Amino acid sequence: MDVSVIIVNYNTLTITRNCIESIFKYTSGIAFEIIVVDNASTDGSRDILSQDNRIVFVESKTNLGFGKANNLGYNRAKGKYIFLLNSDTLLLNNAIKFFYDAHESMPHDVACLGSVLKAQDGITDNNSYGEFPTIGTTFRFFLSAYLRMNTATQAPNLNDYPFSVDYIIGADLFIRKSIIDKSGLFDPAFFMYFEETEMQLRYHRAGYKSMIISTPKIIHFEGASVNGKKISSCYRKCIYFSSMFTYMKKRYNRLGYVLFRIVATLYLPLLLRRCTWKEKGTILKLFYS
Repeated sequence: MDVSVIIVNYNTLTITRNCIESIFKYTSGIAFEIIVVDNASTDGSRDILSQDNRIVFVESKTNLGFGKANNLGYNRAKGKYIFLLNSDTLLLNNAIKFFYDAHESMPHDVACLGSVLKAQDGITDNNSYGEFPTIGTTFRFFLSAYLRMNTATQAPNLNDYPFSVDYIIGADLFIRKSIIDKSGLFDPAFFMYFEETEMQLRYHRAGYKSMIISTPKIIHFEGASVNGKKISSCYRKCIYFSSMFTYMKKRYNRLGYVLFRIVATLYLPLLLRRCTWKEKGTILKLFYS
């Protein structure tokens, strides 16, 4: 088995099926398997996906979140490479083969590969990678939010590929299985958000790199895997900041973490806007507990 594709499904039956169909439509010249982990969906996903003989269906009785669900799928994986693929993506070409061929030619200190994802129009570049969050970058992020500045990363010229990045987002993350076996996949402390950032920080500290290549073409309907769920945007932000706090606690010593928490409070006025009193109480408890 060359590649194990792992997709986490949580009440996203339609887009998950579309993602699966795009894999079978475009993938050739390579031995692959698709592992779908269902996070206790209630939209009929289990009944339909479990009957698809083309995939390995893994059922969780509870919603494990993104990281732990991928870990569960990894336990069933047989491939030389692991391809973590969001359910809200569509392949536009033989992306898996392109990732495989590129990784085979890369030095062994390259752990992860990704691509510049496309937005729904198939043309505009989408969020695909970033730098490891620090106290400084967090402050700049909060400042840009107040000033309503555009912080989108401009895609490089074709001549710049492949190029090294701090981390690749978890929507299309192609990883050497041998490195996962050695350094682990996702830290179970994360429910959702920042798990791929912490993992690649761990890899980076062990001497490994993450690279972006140009040949795979993938659309990412960013947010489609969480939009429409019975969870408000305020609670979603609460999950985001909880994961950010966990990441920073793992990155810094106690003094650095305290400094980060002080910087993070600068964002509270924006975060509390348009939230119910109950939601505000949950957010304040998160920030001051």
